[in-house]
Amino acid sequence: MRWFLPAVVWLLAGCTLMLPGLTGGGSRELRLAAHTLRADDRSLMLARSAGFDTLVQVFAWREIEPTRGQFHWEVTDQVVAGAEYYGLDLVVRLDQHPTWVSDVQPPLNAPPDALGDYQHFVERVAWRYRGRIRAYIIWNEPNLALEWGGHPPSPDAFAQLLRVGYRAVKAGDPKALVVAAGLAPTNGDGDQAMDERAFLQGLYDAGAAPYFDVLGAHAYGFGLPPDAPASANHGLVFRRLESLRAIMLENGDGHKPVWITEMGWTVDSPPNQPDIGVSLAQQADYLSAALGQVRREWPWVELLAVWNLSQPEPGDPFGGYSLIDLAGKPRPAYEAWQQAAGTRTTGLRDTGPRARSGFLAGSRQPEWVQVLAEDAVIHLGDSDLPSPWWPLLAGRKPSLKWTGGFYLDDPGSSDWVLVLELMQQNEVGSSIAVNGVPLAPDLPQGDFARRWLTVRRRVPVSALRPGYNELTVTAARLAPDLQHDDFAWDDFQIRNVRLMAGWPQ
Repeated sequence: MRWFLPAVVWLLAGCTLMLPGLTGGGSRELRLAAHTLRADDRSLMLARSAGFDTLVQVFAWREIEPTRGQFHWEVTDQVVAGAEYYGLDLVVRLDQHPTWVSDVQPPLNAPPDALGDYQHFVERVAWRYRGRIRAYIIWNEPNLALEWGGHPPSPDAFAQLLRVGYRAVKAGDPKALVVAAGLAPTNGDGDQAMDERAFLQGLYDAGAAPYFDVLGAHAYGFGLPPDAPASANHGLVFRRLESLRAIMLENGDGHKPVWITEMGWTVDSPPNQPDIGVSLAQQADYLSAALGQVRREWPWVELLAVWNLSQPEPGDPFGGYSLIDLAGKPRPAYEAWQQAAGTRTTGLRDTGPRARSGFLAGSRQPEWVQVLAEDAVIHLGDSDLPSPWWPLLAGRKPSLKWTGGFYLDDPGSSDWVLVLELMQQNEVGSSIAVNGVPLAPDLPQGDFARRWLTVRRRVPVSALRPGYNELTVTAARLAPDLQHDDFAWDDFQIRNVRLMAGWPQ
């Protein structure tokens, strides 16, 4: 049987926010979401300008907890801060297992051998971002073996994971919504793929209904316009979503909404599926038409997520779905979506000057901004060292530079002070800069004691700008008598990096 895999788990996801009080059958304001592969400042700006009100992003388990019990929050903290700055609601998908939870190796996406490991991870994420993330998607396309550790898809097994994920989210953040993973549209009936309609019925049969607030769904056009009849193309059409809704109704779940967590058409079809490609003009027309169709015909859909809004890399198999081309320019589909979405301000948070906040505080503090949290440790250098040293940044050896983004509404007219905690920086020349402007003097030398030292540096207000800013820390090369294997880099750690308004006079 023919089946289609529109999204590979380590790259894709989609979902958005259901407004409080809405149900799956009544009138509603449709939420519009953009999915980014890895959110950066430009993608956030493009999302806002295109009329999206929600951002969808994968929080990869293997990046956050690559080693059991060691959590790396620097990337996710920045995504959350950026979404807040631009007034975008945030929906997060939680999957992409680290190797310590399963013998299955990437690129396969595998559930953990022990469900308690996933429960602990999900609860930690939900607790950390309590009140700041609106919904969590539990896993991705579990009706594909590729997303289930290479094993045959199992509704019963996924129902167990969904139950664990639901309870973990509600324990960490009771107000956050739980979205059942979007299922891949497929006519498969073998070990590699299971028809998503049969899989959904299997979930209900396994008693999964109490463990999701929203049904996620992937609605692709497969090269055909969104109004193509359900009988066309062996049923692989945009309207296939109606069959999932029918299954919900048959199982007494009509009060729940559906979120289209992935939707799109590609202008660069893969070699094994040449018939799913469309022209640039068709991509623009089909996306706009799909938005109109959902608004008119499907009141039970409360969120529509476009896959994707990220600049493709050369050879990217999913770059054809993007609203952005290889050069970083918006495709016609971007402008068409912008027009179809219209000027939408209802339900969006204020995007004017906004107060600053610490990542963990949850309260606005206008006089300071957190760049790196106290429990988000960055280790630069080229040595694997025992505790209390953290693993090298992103597991790279050597790790020579770290850049963290932060947002300011208005730097004002006075200089700022940078405060950070530093462990055992021993070499001359390790430096710190803000927006490319070096801060003097360089980082101080330590005494080889494994203790944290508080460092303060003056930040000229002229180095800062409204909106997005970057802070960069660079490790220096060790002196010749300390080098080995041709060269070595100083090892040190930083944490709790923050800027405070007003340099003492």
